[in-house]
Amino acid sequence: MAMNAARYFMRREDYQPPQTPADSPFRRFTVSCLKCGSFKLKVIGEFDSDAGELKVFLFCPLCREREQLPVR
Repeated sequence: MAMNAARYFMRREDYQPPQTPADSPFRRFTVSCLKCGSFKLKVIGEFDSDAGELKVFLFCPLCREREQLPVR
């Protein structure tokens, strides 16, 4: 039985499923900043009383990127 050369040289860590860092607040999800790659994201909720709507953002404190999440 022939083995693929690329698979033969893989490390044991390559077989493990990817894991989020221990200091990430989203341990059960793979959530990272697409700009800087940081896993230290914060969830920010704002309520606009004039419009009567809730806004939820993911915020990266390292690169200051902010992304609004859709809320139903």
